[in-house]
Amino acid sequence: MKKSLPYLFLIILLLAAVMIRRCNNTDNASDNQKTKNRTEDTKREEAKTDNQKSNLDVFRDPSSEFYFTKHARCRMKCRHITQEEVKEIVRKAEVNYKKSELDAAQGPKYALEGITSRDNQHVRIIVAPKQRHLTIVTVIDLEEEWDCPSCK
Repeated sequence: MKKSLPYLFLIILLLAAVMIRRCNNTDNASDNQKTKNRTEDTKREEAKTDNQKSNLDVFRDPSSEFYFTKHARCRMKCRHITQEEVKEIVRKAEVNYKKSELDAAQGPKYALEGITSRDNQHVRIIVAPKQRHLTIVTVIDLEEEWDCPSCK
């Protein structure tokens, strides 16, 4: 019995270590879940202050100025989409958050989708809100594949 006592003690310590580790992992997982939930709640709420507009208000503001990148203008030209159609879709502001990059290094980029009124094209417009204007990064026709060799 004296010879087996150290082994028994070692096994008990090993079991205690495993149990402690499992408890710590479940605590960390629940903490991570709580943090994730708080972050999602914050993103959903986006509370407005007196001098601050929510992101969707910026898109809907009729006084917002638009800056079309060279790439966006090229894509619009080959896909037969006018600036007025782009502005119309942006003002409707139907955001596809799965295609948006809210954590982009240069600032958030939103994927806005809708149907153009002139020729019923289903388009996605990538918009990057800046302090003084809305930058239109690119315009994508979701239903038809256009050949735009000069835009690359």
